[in-house]
Amino acid sequence: MGLTRERERLKGFLTYILGRNPYEFGLVPDEDGFVKKKDLIKTMQEEKGWGHVRQSSLDELLVALPEPGIETDDLRIRAMDRQQLIRPLVCETVPKLLFIGVRNRAHRHVVEKGILPYEGDRYVLLSSDRDMAERIARRRDPEPVVITINTREAEDLGVLFLIAGETLFLAREIPLKCFTAPPLPTPDTASSRPAKRKNEPRKVPFMPGSFIPDLTGNRDRNKGTKEDKLAWKHNKKRIRRQKDRLTEE
Repeated sequence: MGLTRERERLKGFLTYILGRNPYEFGLVPDEDGFVKKKDLIKTMQEEKGWGHVRQSSLDELLVALPEPGIETDDLRIRAMDRQQLIRPLVCETVPKLLFIGVRNRAHRHVVEKGILPYEGDRYVLLSSDRDMAERIARRRDPEPVVITINTREAEDLGVLFLIAGETLFLAREIPLKCFTAPPLPTPDTASSRPAKRKNEPRKVPFMPGSFIPDLTGNRDRNKGTKEDKLAWKHNKKRIRRQKDRLTEE
């Protein structure tokens, strides 16, 4: 396939994703029709035949084609023709259960505070398809935590759901008491134990007649404790008595 033909193919795919149905791929444009470049690239890499797409692929398209069909700024990208772009609508009949995947490090915060949009997003992105919820979440965390939302309870708390495409739903937030999440991980018992101190001097029981040297280096070597001096005197007397016995024999 020629380079020009490959670029035209890429242009056509981008036009469909960004200009018609980004929700099919788990993408939600902002009010100006932009999506984040990094999210678009990760999404395309999930699709068969598009794993090679990089930031450079988008840059080359903009330079090589007189009508690339897309426009970008530093962090975002959108289709130039958005007349057929599907718009989110208020959902009259919401599925009983919706799903969302969150990062592991956000698990505790969600359980304690509720579900809020990611930084820079306007909505919490939910799906009626658990697999799609996981797919979207894996773009941020390879092993996300999947949470189940009871939409009836959420609506009773004033949550308004928008539908975008066939399986995606949007909400400003999901408050506590209307979702279930896996239990929080418990700290490992072994890791909670205090670590042993390295290079700690081994404790040796004191025996009468023995002398225990100071290995800590915390006091003058020429000075002993009272117990050390008493032990030394005891040993000296014992040695003297042994010499006297040998002399008498």
